[in-house]
Amino acid sequence: MKQLHRLILTSATYRQSSKSAAVNEKNDSQNRTLWRMNRRQLEAEAIRDTALLLAGKMNNQMYGPGFRDFVLEHPEHSPHYEYHKHDPEDVKIHRRSVYRFLVRSQQQPFMSTLNCADPSQLVAKRDNAITALQSLALLNNKLMVAMARHFASDVEQTHTGRTAAVSEAFFRATSRPPTPEETSDLVAYAAKHGLANACRLLFNLNEFSFVD
Repeated sequence: MKQLHRLILTSATYRQSSKSAAVNEKNDSQNRTLWRMNRRQLEAEAIRDTALLLAGKMNNQMYGPGFRDFVLEHPEHSPHYEYHKHDPEDVKIHRRSVYRFLVRSQQQPFMSTLNCADPSQLVAKRDNAITALQSLALLNNKLMVAMARHFASDVEQTHTGRTAAVSEAFFRATSRPPTPEETSDLVAYAAKHGLANACRLLFNLNEFSFVD
């Protein structure tokens, strides 16, 4: 079995990117012959964990009870799971998403928007829908806003000057340096709206939430 895994993982087909080619697109636009990798959206858990990691707030505590990213009200008769009332600065909820306490009767709105499966049902495969709500959630969710603020603060502490800070933030979020045009646009945006808001934009880039 290990030899089979090694053969698959070291094959040219497995290691290729999603980069397109006009000739191949013409002959096989559906990619049935696997001439490129199919672009893949990150899972909701991976997006959330990446934001925590970039912000320097990842709590690496392992094992034990799961964290609750909600406030429980009226538990004695009709429990209400108020996800919008949780504190995004609470260190307890900064653990990896695999430790998230799942409420089967009420989904977490942010994670659900990012195609997280319904825990009350048996799901063989998650949806891979791409919607405008996902962009709005990544831009305005309390946790993402807080992590963007910490992300900006961390970058500003280690890099002097707005251009250097913007370039570093872009590199951390996308794993590549920005182009001159991207740098110019992002520096101008950061000058007008602040680096924290620029980091919120970085969380909304396709390169942040998709695997190429």
